[in-house]
Amino acid sequence: MAEGNKKTAISRKPCFALIGDMVGSRSITRGERPRAQAQFSAFIDLLNERYKRAMLSRFAITLGDEFQGVIGDASAIPGMIWDVETEFRARVLRLGFGYGTIDTVIPKFAINLDGPALHEARAAIEEAKAKKKLGGVFRGEGIPATELNGFARLLWFHRARRTEQQLKVLGMLRQGMPQVKIAERLRQTPQAVYDHVKSAGWEAYREGEAGFAAALLAIGKGA
Repeated sequence: MAEGNKKTAISRKPCFALIGDMVGSRSITRGERPRAQAQFSAFIDLLNERYKRAMLSRFAITLGDEFQGVIGDASAIPGMIWDVETEFRARVLRLGFGYGTIDTVIPKFAINLDGPALHEARAAIEEAKAKKKLGGVFRGEGIPATELNGFARLLWFHRARRTEQQLKVLGMLRQGMPQVKIAERLRQTPQAVYDHVKSAGWEAYREGEAGFAAALLAIGKGA
């Protein structure tokens, strides 16, 4: 993340800010910390590349074990949550989403920002810590927070009960890969992949995530 932090104009349109942090980061020993931080930095770079079209201000590591960013396309949030839970293995990450305006100039990378969206995201991450909530916590004036948090918690509950193999299959399905191609990639029979799809509850998960994304997108369109 060596690129410059070129500033853009102030945007008064409400948006989602995200603050994330590592669960139990204080237990990382001094010997383990350099490797954990390198993995963390590489993962934030991956998110920035993968979701660059969805970001108003790209993710930046702010407090060693925390990162933050400003999201322009809210429908990308379910994918971000999936990636956080399935692709970052060093530590579990908590996520707090805050909806509101950004009152400062928006830079390319999310440092030196302020406004209601960041304040709500901070309150959300503190709630996630205090109540040990994973899968994302949502706060903000004028949004259906109960519904968004309901989607987030149910989808997390579903993911948390899947095996590694089931998550791998679900990840490929989320990318639109046909089951026959998944079987080839995993060197399994089509029947074995079908069994994974069925036991993982893919159809229910797909509909739930689609509903979550639609609810988030509607908030952005209504702003």
